[in-house]
Amino acid sequence: MYQRILLAIDATPTDENRSALKRTEQIGLLTGGTVHVLQVARSHIVAGDITEGAALGVRSTADDVEIADRDVVQAFVDQLCAAGIDAHGEIVSATDHDLASVVLQRATELDVDLLVLGHQHHRGSGGVFRSSVAEQVIHQHPPMSILLARPPTAMKGQ
Repeated sequence: MYQRILLAIDATPTDENRSALKRTEQIGLLTGGTVHVLQVARSHIVAGDITEGAALGVRSTADDVEIADRDVVQAFVDQLCAAGIDAHGEIVSATDHDLASVVLQRATELDVDLLVLGHQHHRGSGGVFRSSVAEQVIHQHPPMSILLARPPTAMKGQ
């Protein structure tokens, strides 16, 4: 059923991330599938870099990704492995408007059967007039199943 699962997370250790992780762990245990944990670090456009012509102004992952981000991804991978799931993690870099495209690109490259998005991807960082990462992913009609993990408050009593 779901042999390759991609769990896209926000590196902030929140209850919403833990909810997505728990659901992914449950599905991974049921299916015996491999889980890929993906955190997309937000790159920034820096005016100085653009005027100086350095890499179109997009900073590299090494510039933007902090140790705390790597620690969160590592903790997720460690928890999945401790549960007996084959798990791998990675951090990639993208600007805010490319988040959904990067998640889908990795999902396609990994040939996943299931893409799990934490509830924070539904809110997105966008504001009133921008769609969420989840909405952007869904509107691209990807060839894999998508699970938008329920926020923790909605899980109580179930």
